[in-house]
Amino acid sequence: MISSLQIKRQLNSISTSVLNGDSFDRNDYARKILNYPAMMVPSVQEPIIKTLIDALPENSTMIDPFMGASNTIITSMRYGINSFGQDINPLSLLISQVKTHIYSEDLKISFSNFKKRLSRARSEKIDVSFKNIDKWFKSEVQIELSQIRRLIIQEEDLFIRKFYWVTLAEVIRLTNNDRTSTFKMHVRTQEEIDNRNLSPKEYFEKICKRSINDIFEVKKKLIENDLLENDKYKYNVEVTWGDSKEKLNTDKKFNLLVTSPPYGDNHTTVTYGQFSYLPLQWIPVEDIDENISMNYLDVIQEIDSRSLGGKNISDYSTIEKELFRKSKTLKRFFKNFNSEERLKARKVVSFIYDLDTTIDNVLEKMMPNSFYAWTVGNRNVNNKEVENDKILTELLATKGIKNFTDLEREILSKRMPDKNNFSKTMSKEKILIYNS
Repeated sequence: MISSLQIKRQLNSISTSVLNGDSFDRNDYARKILNYPAMMVPSVQEPIIKTLIDALPENSTMIDPFMGASNTIITSMRYGINSFGQDINPLSLLISQVKTHIYSEDLKISFSNFKKRLSRARSEKIDVSFKNIDKWFKSEVQIELSQIRRLIIQEEDLFIRKFYWVTLAEVIRLTNNDRTSTFKMHVRTQEEIDNRNLSPKEYFEKICKRSINDIFEVKKKLIENDLLENDKYKYNVEVTWGDSKEKLNTDKKFNLLVTSPPYGDNHTTVTYGQFSYLPLQWIPVEDIDENISMNYLDVIQEIDSRSLGGKNISDYSTIEKELFRKSKTLKRFFKNFNSEERLKARKVVSFIYDLDTTIDNVLEKMMPNSFYAWTVGNRNVNNKEVENDKILTELLATKGIKNFTDLEREILSKRMPDKNNFSKTMSKEKILIYNS
């Protein structure tokens, strides 16, 4: 192992170009199989993970309690790290299951047969029904999506089905009537809808072909690093569905955390739930995880309301007193608002409260002498900056976790929302490294 001073020097020597993700390859790490919101850039996290595991004992273990599209998990796999990821969004779990699975040539054979059967599909039966389906999908799109869905269900191999479901999710993103300029659901104008003549079957075949290449490129890199044996990853990787502010669904212990939590409640920043709502209407929950207990199809906002800061707190006075004791920055931010503005600012308090609770759950799973890499962004609420970086540092300090070093990057390649109602989109984010 190397010394703390050497670690800090190595981290601080990572070039601005690398941190900004200037030259990252979008085809690497299977990033394109589903264009998930606000994905971590693996090439940015890679030198950080590499440096930190060099400072940890062999057989290091990494955790990401907000795994999203699992890019930290995929990156960790390249270095032979035992990893665990969790997310409250079922679509996050599905894409993570696919990206961390090692596929055999059976996937290519299956797809070859799938294409032939899909070309012969003629039934106009629509298999899915939910509130406002005709608002979000043209009838001809519903027909082709149903044809694809029936063929996926007929596939016997569960993980090949999962791969097809992820492909279908991307097809749905591209062929529904929702606008793509924001992650919140906003229907296109009728003129736009009438002028869009898209074939889900054509998209599915094209995306499947591309995604298979990407999946096998990930596998190739693992083979080059001697990390596969009998078509299986040599180390342990587990991804699971769960609410991290309630608990982490693992009995294991970890000495490295690499994560990027939401930068605020999902109603006002990135609405992962709204992004996922339409694809999840078409995907059977039992093919993702039978343990998912959330009725995420009931209403569009269900996933977002269950995420950090998604629900109002009944007793704000007690929560505020507790949080303001832990974070002077949060207290100063809140006190800058008048009484009317504070009603909105309490969304921030609610988010920080849930984040603080999640941190406590994470720390229960961490070993002594661990490293923590948090990627966070500051945002503006009512023209006042929410200094998430300082607030996080203050919260962790109350728990005995010390700041080790800070890195900053410009958000050049993260898929962030163009606009929303309550906050301005951030242009920079910080990678904060802590240790215990």
